[in-house]
Amino acid sequence: MESASVILKIIISVVFGVALGFVTIPLAKKLALSRAEDPAEVAPLNKPLVKASSVVLALAGAFGVVFTAETPELLIRNLLFLIPVFALSYVDAVVRKIPNSCLLSILVVEAVYAIYYSVHYQTLDIIPKMFVGIFLGTVVCIIPGFLKIPMGAGDVKYNGVIGICLYAVGYFQSMILMALFIGIFAIYLKITKKGGLKTMAPMGPFLSAGMVISMCVSFVSMIDKGLIFGTLL
Repeated sequence: MESASVILKIIISVVFGVALGFVTIPLAKKLALSRAEDPAEVAPLNKPLVKASSVVLALAGAFGVVFTAETPELLIRNLLFLIPVFALSYVDAVVRKIPNSCLLSILVVEAVYAIYYSVHYQTLDIIPKMFVGIFLGTVVCIIPGFLKIPMGAGDVKYNGVIGICLYAVGYFQSMILMALFIGIFAIYLKITKKGGLKTMAPMGPFLSAGMVISMCVSFVSMIDKGLIFGTLL
C-alpha cells in the first residue's frame, strides 16, 4: 500500500512538474512582453538552456511539494502556488518587474485554502497567522531602506504575500534562505568580475526559491525532531 502511494506521488510530481515546466516560459514571456520597455529584453527566455532549466526546476519543485505536503488540501495549495511563483521569477529576471497578477493569484489560492481550513477544521487560528505574516513582511522591507539598499515595490508586495502564505516562522526561514542565495550570487559575481554586493539584481527568483523550499521543509520542525543539530540537543 505504501509503495502504491509512493508511485502515485511520483506520477503526480512528474506530470505536474513537466506541465509546469513547459507552461512557465510561454506564460512568463506573455507577462514580460506586456511590461518590457524593449521586446529584446525578453529574448533570454527563448534560449534552450532557459527552457530546459524551467522543466528541471519545475520538477524539483513539484517533487518537493508532493512528497512533503501533510494533507491533500495543502498539497493542492502548494502545487497551485508554484504556477505564479515560477512565472513571476522569470519575468522579474528579465524585466525587473513582478506582475501584480501573479501576486493576486497567490493570494486567491491562499484565501480559498484559509476558508476551507477554517470550515473543515472549525477553527480561525489561521487568520491571525496570516495577519502576523503580512505585518512581518511589511516591517522587514523597511530594513533595506535604512541600509540604503534599493528595493522595488514589487519586491515589497511579494514579501507581504509570502508572509501571508507562510506565516511568521515560514516567512523568516524564507528570508534567511533568500539572503543566503543572494550572498552566493554576489560571490559568483565577484569571482567572475561581473559585479559585486552593490550590483542590482532581481530579488524575485531568490524570494521564490526561499518560499518554495520553506513550503516543503521547516527547519524549526527538523530541529525539534533532532534531524538538525540532533547530537547537540
